[in-house]
Amino acid sequence: MRQLRIVLTLGALVAMVMMAQADPPGIASAPAEPAEQPEGKDPPKKPKDEKQPEKKLPPDVFSSALVPRREPTRTYQPNMMGDFPGYFTRRTVTFNGVQTTTTTTVTQGNPAVDPPIPGTTTTTTETVPVNQPRNVLVHTPPRGAFKVSENTSPRPVDRVFFCYNFYGDIRGPEPGHRLPLTRVEPGAPPPPPGGGVATSSVQTVLPGAPSLNVHREVIGFEKTIFDGFGSIEVRLPVTQQTGPREGFNFQNVGDLWVGTKYAVILDQDTGNVLSGGLAITIPTGPSLDTVAGSIHPVLLQPWIGYIWNMDRFFLQAFHSIVIPTDSRDVTLLFNDVSVNWWLIRREDDRPLSFVVATLECHVTTPLNHRGLEEPIVVPDLVVLTAGLHVGLFRNTIFTVGMATPVSGPRVFGHEAFFQFNRRF
Repeated sequence: MRQLRIVLTLGALVAMVMMAQADPPGIASAPAEPAEQPEGKDPPKKPKDEKQPEKKLPPDVFSSALVPRREPTRTYQPNMMGDFPGYFTRRTVTFNGVQTTTTTTVTQGNPAVDPPIPGTTTTTTETVPVNQPRNVLVHTPPRGAFKVSENTSPRPVDRVFFCYNFYGDIRGPEPGHRLPLTRVEPGAPPPPPGGGVATSSVQTVLPGAPSLNVHREVIGFEKTIFDGFGSIEVRLPVTQQTGPREGFNFQNVGDLWVGTKYAVILDQDTGNVLSGGLAITIPTGPSLDTVAGSIHPVLLQPWIGYIWNMDRFFLQAFHSIVIPTDSRDVTLLFNDVSVNWWLIRREDDRPLSFVVATLECHVTTPLNHRGLEEPIVVPDLVVLTAGLHVGLFRNTIFTVGMATPVSGPRVFGHEAFFQFNRRF
């Protein structure tokens, strides 16, 4: 078998050499020199309508270098995975609590008799359900997948995608927000010794803000332009937020996201990429209800991203600023970096083309409105995300992973997600 492979290899090399020595296609061979004519006879004339073959020029090296070639598997990196957005709005929500009223009753005695009859003091309590407002921070999911680093790559790609995210135990950045709130209203002074009835106190206990679970689905596509050096991406989120109390639940289509991308460096040999663009979150979903009124601006997000390959490892990152068109909203700085390791990498069209292990670090920094009493609050967050990208053939990627906060207020417990990307 080994000898047969050697023979076939040598045969292929010989065939390549012979093909290289042959005339290139489209260029006619030079006409043979005419045979010497006998003296006294004119050489034969060429027909007037015979056209000389056009000589093709070699391709323009510089223009062809600007057209991306179909990249091999080793130069196509999977997308970044993303993390928890972390938007909270301060709202007044009605809570179902209990109210306890304490009443003191003093009866008049008769000290004139023998023996004297003293008065009696009786305290009674009555507990009833009550609905009262409470000012709390509520997680607000309508903006959806607005971070540019979520399920995308600095490389422009033709693809369609579907993502599912589950965020568990969302509890907000406000200290003690999950503890019950007790309000005590002092009543009238005690009754005189002569007798009477007075309400001594009214105590109202409202439950704490509940922990929430969020399910989010995102569908979208990305289409390349400018010969593969740029692209336009569109995302549409659908979110379901569930909690045990009214005022915290949400189920609706979120804001539409449109992003542009252009690669300044797109090296098809090394796979290194340097790109930038602008993402726009269009307020097509529900508005954000806050104590300062309805807030629902357009979000402008300029960004830069890059990919740097190092044999079996590659670095991928995005840096962006979210600028709202409403000054009451928060301006954010995002720094998202991932380190990736090729566990399996194949250059052919096998069903399993690659497996990549990924560890991502996502840093969210609010640049203004940093207080917890603001109408919109986004805390400082550092989130770690880990997962696996599995490539099938050359055009399908399945991604699974989990995320958790590692610093700042632990505004959620965990995140689990699944992503599907199909190139075309």
